[in-house]
Amino acid sequence: MIPKRHGSHVTAARIEAYPIMMTTITEAVRDISVTRLFLFVRRTDDLASACQQVEEFLAFCRSRQSDPFANERFLGAWVDEHTVTSLPQEWVRPLSATQTLLLTMREIFALWGIWSVASIEAVCLETNEGMALSHNLVLDALVALTQGDAGTFGSYSPVFARGTPMEQVHAEIKQLNFLYPLRIAGPIYCDPDTGALSLQDELSCH
Repeated sequence: MIPKRHGSHVTAARIEAYPIMMTTITEAVRDISVTRLFLFVRRTDDLASACQQVEEFLAFCRSRQSDPFANERFLGAWVDEHTVTSLPQEWVRPLSATQTLLLTMREIFALWGIWSVASIEAVCLETNEGMALSHNLVLDALVALTQGDAGTFGSYSPVFARGTPMEQVHAEIKQLNFLYPLRIAGPIYCDPDTGALSLQDELSCH
């Protein structure tokens, strides 16, 4: 069932899960914290409202400590009208000549194809070991995923913890711009305690 939307306000109670079947992974791998939250958004114009609505959703998750979204952290946001409505359950990317990365969507919460929040897990297929996700790993996979789609050109907003020094934010964005020209948009800031998302870091404005 697609969650209903009333005006411009979405309550967390109306957000419903779309369960995703997991691939077979050993219990040892599952015990390793390798999952990160990722936001997929239809258009740049939807990003600000998506951040607000996702913040409400995460507040609801935090009220239910058993919820798998309760304590996971955001890595970034991908803006692309096609991907937000056709997320794969999993996809594979070569890491090297001898290693292959498997990215799996563990769970997805979505609103009308406007935005989706996914819990992403990374595993090396050859060793069956969990891997820490990075901007580069996910960006490589997303760019490869959309290369065959005519007219599709997604952009990426890295997420930083609120209060991250601006020098660090600028340095990381500069490096990402060098590696992925024309793909990097402005940063998103996340309060690690409340899950609040914003396009401006209020702490840096004081």
